[in-house]
Amino acid sequence: MNKALRYMFWGYFFIFFRLHVMIDLFMDPIGYYLIFAGCSRLVDAFPRAKKAMIVGLIGMLISVPSVFVNLSDTALPIGWPIYGTLLSVLKLVIAYYLFNVLIDAAKMIGNQALQNRTKTTYKFYISINLFTLALISFSMNVAGDGWIALSLISMIGVLIMDVLFLLLIGAVRRVSPKDHRINYSI
Repeated sequence: MNKALRYMFWGYFFIFFRLHVMIDLFMDPIGYYLIFAGCSRLVDAFPRAKKAMIVGLIGMLISVPSVFVNLSDTALPIGWPIYGTLLSVLKLVIAYYLFNVLIDAAKMIGNQALQNRTKTTYKFYISINLFTLALISFSMNVAGDGWIALSLISMIGVLIMDVLFLLLIGAVRRVSPKDHRINYSI
């Protein structure tokens, strides 16, 4: 379980972090592959990991163009911002399924404080990301400094929640069993 959670941590890190120098050095397809590999180790113990595995496989295929195209470039043709938004939605979907796996893992470990932390982080992560996606869809049609400030604050919120999500995966990994064979009973 420890190794699977390490794969999930580094996979999400690759999806979260972008360093574009001619190509994206932290390639999203590699991140989705690591999540796929981590979840495939947990499928027997946590059946909900199968959905995260499937989304990881889809993410590997869909995110290939993001390696070569700098999506933060404002001079891109009209289709690329839509593709960037699609990748943001895909990141939210994979995080949703990873949270489900982490909630199950925290229950299996039996650490009540970790269960509460996971559920609280989950609620804030999903809420802030959905708010930001909704704000992006409205902000392209509205001009004004208030919208820009609100967009900036929501983007900072998303950044903070991504970091908190990575810290949560690390916390679950630290208290998880070291071997990958999990005795899990319902």
